[in-house]
Amino acid sequence: MKVLLTTFLIALIFISCSKNNNVNPGSNVTKTTVDTVSQINADIALHTPIFKVNPQQIITSISDKTLILKFNENIDILYTAAGYLKISSVHLLENFNGALVSGFDYTTIAQDGNTTLNWVDDNLNNVILKSVTDTVINNVSMVKINVHRQFTFFKTYDSNQIAINEQTVFINKTDDIITFSSFCYYNQKNYPVFSISAKVVYAK
Repeated sequence: MKVLLTTFLIALIFISCSKNNNVNPGSNVTKTTVDTVSQINADIALHTPIFKVNPQQIITSISDKTLILKFNENIDILYTAAGYLKISSVHLLENFNGALVSGFDYTTIAQDGNTTLNWVDDNLNNVILKSVTDTVINNVSMVKINVHRQFTFFKTYDSNQIAINEQTVFINKTDDIITFSSFCYYNQKNYPVFSISAKVVYAK
């Protein structure tokens, strides 16, 4: 929540600063230019995602010689209610390069319920495992998109013992991170991408 509120306050400050720019006497910057920059900054702030991310849990298990890692992705992306009205789609991307699961094969469930291999749809319009609810934060009306879906990572080793040894490595790992990135699309425009990293917790 602290990250969420901090990001939101930065966005508000960003807008305020842009609106308070004054044209100094003798400056070559015209009022029209300042107003245009202010409008652009306000538009970007309106379309800036705010993240609420807790540590992400990955449950490990062994099936014969295969190590299975079930990642229960759970992330909130928030927009002001006014901003959400001017959004056609929200995109969410996961970067696993900072985690031990990087390079593993994985499956997910797609929009029509079928299982996909090594592919996940980043357009949340096509993701069924989510909810969209209204909320209020610091007296500001917000829209919260909660994405809660499962990735099943797996890797087969030469023996059951090797798989067990690798499972132990995962469980003892305490500094893994997953980076989430999000942006929205509206009126034939992709808005800037914003990212946040979350700690990974491995368990049996």
